[in-house]
Amino acid sequence: MRYAAIDVGSNSCRLLVADIINGQIKPVCKDLQSTRLGAGVNAGHKLGPEAMERTFDCLKDYRARIERLQVDSCRAVATSAVREALNREEFQARVKDGCGLALEVISGEEEARLSYQGVKEGLPLEQVPLVADLGGGSCEFRVEEDHERFSLSLPLGAVRATEADLSIIDIKAVLAPVAAHSDRLKRYPLVLVGGTATTLVAIKLALAIYDPRQVHGQTLYREEVADLYDRLMLTPLDLRRRLPGLQPERADIIPAGARIVLLIMDALGRQEIRVSESDILEGIISRLHRGS
Repeated sequence: MRYAAIDVGSNSCRLLVADIINGQIKPVCKDLQSTRLGAGVNAGHKLGPEAMERTFDCLKDYRARIERLQVDSCRAVATSAVREALNREEFQARVKDGCGLALEVISGEEEARLSYQGVKEGLPLEQVPLVADLGGGSCEFRVEEDHERFSLSLPLGAVRATEADLSIIDIKAVLAPVAAHSDRLKRYPLVLVGGTATTLVAIKLALAIYDPRQVHGQTLYREEVADLYDRLMLTPLDLRRRLPGLQPERADIIPAGARIVLLIMDALGRQEIRVSESDILEGIISRLHRGS
């Protein structure tokens, strides 16, 4: 069977087409396009016409690829930006009519569940992890263990923090609900997924061409994140866009994203994190294959 997963986020749209062979997810096609759908949503609570147009064009392209690759089953999900927008039904209807895609707006709980499943599928770990999915508009935390189940979605992401100019104090306040559980969660290794985390690794490695195989499973230590944050803050935007490992489209939001990562580590009392390339997309593929 061949499956497709689409993630419509606040900063980017992503596509994964994959086969399941001997129980393993084997990517056939993977793509990311920065459409910045969440631009202005935090302030105006609506998806902007230009942002919708960019995202619509991307989804038309994805639909064509899915047909060309003869996908058997597809699931397209939208997260924080669409979830919070008052005009989300208008956007969903346009995507349905124009692209033939049923765009499912998922809850923060479901987003956390799918991201957690993606990490379990793709990152070998000796211990049950605490997974944090830091996106453009929201951040999800999840642990799944027989005697422990923790799930939390917070309105905090790189796009939102940049547009709202959130200070360190502001971000700490948003993270207070997870910080309150730091003692309960301390035995679980912290794994981060999302564009901010993978970009920080790519900058650390100075990747001229992004290579997910080099990024996946990398460890970032707190002092490294702090150094990267200082470097990004001190580098003017025009020069930041040229940093090896950094997508130019992400250059404006990466300082806020790095600040959030640093404060997540502090809130949970962590000196290191693992970064996973396997995330919500792999989680969707896994659930499609299992029929759940």
